[in-house]
Amino acid sequence: MTFTKRKKALPGATEMSGKSYVVSVRLNEEQYQTVQENCRKSGRKLSDYWRCALLNAEVIQVARPEDMALLRQIGSMANNLNQLAKKANEAGFKLVQWSLDSLSKEIKSLYSKLSHDWKHH
Repeated sequence: MTFTKRKKALPGATEMSGKSYVVSVRLNEEQYQTVQENCRKSGRKLSDYWRCALLNAEVIQVARPEDMALLRQIGSMANNLNQLAKKANEAGFKLVQWSLDSLSKEIKSLYSKLSHDWKHH
């Protein structure tokens, strides 16, 4: 890994630029090389490159509250499914087949309600 010596800012430089917060990030070697290459291609200083990338990045929400509620429902249904599977092993599959079919349809229905972003990330 290559380390670069930090330059000290001139006294009063942060007050003049209005930039007083520092954000740090850890990268592996491959990620670091990719960033360095992209920075070189952009013709910007590394700090300017990062600032531009961070401020112009598209923010994708991990999961909407509605998605989280559906996922909790699916989780509880998965628990029910495990209980039915245990019952099927003990008593025979035919006795719980209707419950399994019903639960399967309900899980599929809930999954189809998840947001497009959640299903494809």
